[in-house]
Amino acid sequence: MSLQLIKMSAAAAWVLIATIAAIALVVDMSSTKGLMLVGFGLLPPLALLLLWNEPAPTMSESINNARR
Repeated sequence: MSLQLIKMSAAAAWVLIATIAAIALVVDMSSTKGLMLVGFGLLPPLALLLLWNEPAPTMSESINNARR
């Protein structure tokens, strides 16, 4: 399983759970609670997708790639 697929799956699961929570809490939703829920639902997956990078190649991988 590639890192990109893991990141997309985790982000989709997070947004799905936040959406279900929003639907459950819509009964007494104020504008501030709505903004907090949107931030809670969208910022962590966005950070996950943008900040979680592939690990840097090791020294031996760099040498092997240079020899090819």
